[in-house]
Amino acid sequence: MHDAHYHYSKEINQLQNEYGIYGICNVANKEEYEIVNRQNLFYSCGVHPWNASLDTLESMLPLLKQASIIGEIGMDSVWCDVDLEIQKEVFEKQLQLAKEWDKPVILHTKGQEKTILDLIRKYPNTYVVHWYGCMDYVKEYDEVASYFTIGPSIGKEVEVTHLVKQVSIDKLLMESDGIEAVKWAIDSVDYIAALKNEITQVVQLKNKTYSEVESILDQNFSKLIKK
Repeated sequence: MHDAHYHYSKEINQLQNEYGIYGICNVANKEEYEIVNRQNLFYSCGVHPWNASLDTLESMLPLLKQASIIGEIGMDSVWCDVDLEIQKEVFEKQLQLAKEWDKPVILHTKGQEKTILDLIRKYPNTYVVHWYGCMDYVKEYDEVASYFTIGPSIGKEVEVTHLVKQVSIDKLLMESDGIEAVKWAIDSVDYIAALKNEITQVVQLKNKTYSEVESILDQNFSKLIKK
């Protein structure tokens, strides 16, 4: 198994070691970088829209340069009140850097799906759309994005289930988004059960066996991190 997007916790780190799970740990600030660096974890790094400011971007530039993947980055008009023009400016500057440095990008799209779609069309790249929670623009995102992570709410959240139905299995990745996100999504902190449930749901939606789905999703993840 793999976890293509998660926020660090000791519990996740222990379980990943125990079960041989490979993942991409999200780094949003210097403190998180220090943690993942000490643990020697594979990570992505970016200025999250909740923290968007030009000063924050400037301070994070050295970490972005070191990271293999930029993200999660994007825009959010649902869960934060950071000025959207500031969010957009910081987001687009990071898109430009990712394009210049030839680094894949993990996208946060909450409530700003159309604006983000228009922006990423300007900067062709390897895009990973994280936990897409919208019924609209799935086809349009599918035309420009390389991968979509399956939110742990699949089976309960109609938008996530709809996405998995519409997108080729060759473009799907597993994610937890961290223990707090798992708890929010499925009212449980069982990290392993959440990942296994994603596989089970894809099995049902794509009419394949469990081992086939697990193998395909892991192959997708390997292709991404080799990029």
